[in-house]
Amino acid sequence: MAAHMGNRQRYPAAGRGRSPGPYEAYGSGTGGAEGAVAEEDPNSKDLRLKGRISMLREVSISIGDEIRDQNQFLATMGQDMEGLGGRLGATMKRFYAMWARQGCGPLLYLMLFTIGVFVFLYIYLKSR
Repeated sequence: MAAHMGNRQRYPAAGRGRSPGPYEAYGSGTGGAEGAVAEEDPNSKDLRLKGRISMLREVSISIGDEIRDQNQFLATMGQDMEGLGGRLGATMKRFYAMWARQGCGPLLYLMLFTIGVFVFLYIYLKSR
């Protein structure tokens, strides 16, 4: 046992008998030069934050421009739809007037056309 005690005195364990360095308590290493690397220059942090802020500003401006463009497009599209609705309404009025003059002849043609389309689709799908 005395030999064992002698080894402890000859080779003390690392870190015993000394206080931890300023950065050791936070798990960043042994202190000294490595601890100084862990600290960043406050000016570089400011520059990084300014860069991020300017990037966010550009993105928000781009989003605002895109929103304005989309709103203008939707307004134009709404006006076009109103015009199209008016033309479609006039066409339907003319169609109903023609339908009333022709009697039930167009109805017979419409039914025959529909039946023909269904027969064609049936034969086409069966042949596949």
